[in-house]
Amino acid sequence: MINGDYLAIERPLLYLHILAGFISLAIAYILLFIKKGNKRHKKLGMIYVYGMTTIFLTAIPLSLLGEFNPFLFVIAIFSFYLAFSGYRQGRDRNGAREQIDKVLGVFITATSILFYSMAVSLYLIEDSMWITSVVFGSIALGMGINDFRRMKIDERPDFYDRTNLHLNLMLAGTIATTTAFIVTLNPFSIDWLNWVAPTIVGTPIIIYFSRRELAKKVT
Repeated sequence: MINGDYLAIERPLLYLHILAGFISLAIAYILLFIKKGNKRHKKLGMIYVYGMTTIFLTAIPLSLLGEFNPFLFVIAIFSFYLAFSGYRQGRDRNGAREQIDKVLGVFITATSILFYSMAVSLYLIEDSMWITSVVFGSIALGMGINDFRRMKIDERPDFYDRTNLHLNLMLAGTIATTTAFIVTLNPFSIDWLNWVAPTIVGTPIIIYFSRRELAKKVT
């Protein structure tokens, strides 16, 4: 990952980017198995958010200075949205419907447009990565629609509905970060499968934890 020639500023940015990625990914999986809502969970969660923000902020100059990979760049945007939006849901008991949350809705909707635009371009040149673009674009669009739908609700959200959304966003962010890690290894011969495999594996996990969280509403 770090072989090759780099400008003087690129190498430290790359080291920071990789370090933030490993830390965020490790914490994300730790958070799955520790008690939710206590001080340790909150502290680790904040480190995770800071790490994901670092990934996003370092991905921008790295993509501009080095060989541009549009997928990794958009995944970095996607990951940042998921982590920060998940953080907002965890902290705002009113359902995270402030101006910053509206900006996040626009942000992820614009990201879905980027994915769909890439899908069209890749399909026209018969590149199978258009499948990845459609999958991620559809996920991003669904999240954007859900954000704008939430903005129209006046009532304070149910606690478990809010924590469930927080959980879903954080787990989705973990999948996105895992994806960025997996594609550097390329375990599958089919390129698009390297990008989609974490989503295929991770989606049932999100469903499981989501159902478990919502079941608390009736217990």
